[in-house]
Amino acid sequence: MGGPMNARRTAWAVAASLTLLSGCGGGGSGEPVSLDAAQTRAVLPDAASVPGWEATVEPVAYPLEKATRLGLARCFKDAEQDSCSRVRFIGGSGFHQQRKPVVSFIVQTYRDPATARAAYGTVWKMWKRWIPASKAMAVGELGDQRNAVVGPGASAVKGSKGLMILVREGSVIMLSMADSGKYVDMPDSFLTRFADVFAQRAEEAQAGKAPSAGIEASP
Repeated sequence: MGGPMNARRTAWAVAASLTLLSGCGGGGSGEPVSLDAAQTRAVLPDAASVPGWEATVEPVAYPLEKATRLGLARCFKDAEQDSCSRVRFIGGSGFHQQRKPVVSFIVQTYRDPATARAAYGTVWKMWKRWIPASKAMAVGELGDQRNAVVGPGASAVKGSKGLMILVREGSVIMLSMADSGKYVDMPDSFLTRFADVFAQRAEEAQAGKAPSAGIEASP
């Protein structure tokens, strides 16, 4: 295992690794549906939902077994916990814009909300560990569960900054990440609107709708 700096870079580069890959179920009213691979991919923010941003990673999603085989799954395991336990599909997408932070998204879907709720704490434990010296950050009432931290950026260069927000909406757990360099301004509130759109898209998909939520184009 590499040192702390390499570990942090690995965590923040998860979505970037998806560039090595190429990539409908219905629904109804009532309880959230369990998403298939196509619906999981549709939950991820895409170019249409983040206008003005260039996709570095087009949305992709795979069953856990394939995601693990391809090196996409980032799982924390110890004697009692496995952050990928009972995950059905894992996917990701990523975006950048000149003189803006790099933004990445990762999604994990489960059979039902109860399974996702039981997994949430372990999933957050796994991701949070990649940002040493982080501090909790308020992001409002996103989804059914949420946690957020701010800390050093992936480069570990003084002045860089990283944001991470984990949200559960029904049977879907979503990670949003933003990374800025030393000379790129990024307020703590920067990532919240992206995470909110991500959660809205998960809610739409679980209601049997085609996800359509997006952010407004930057002026």
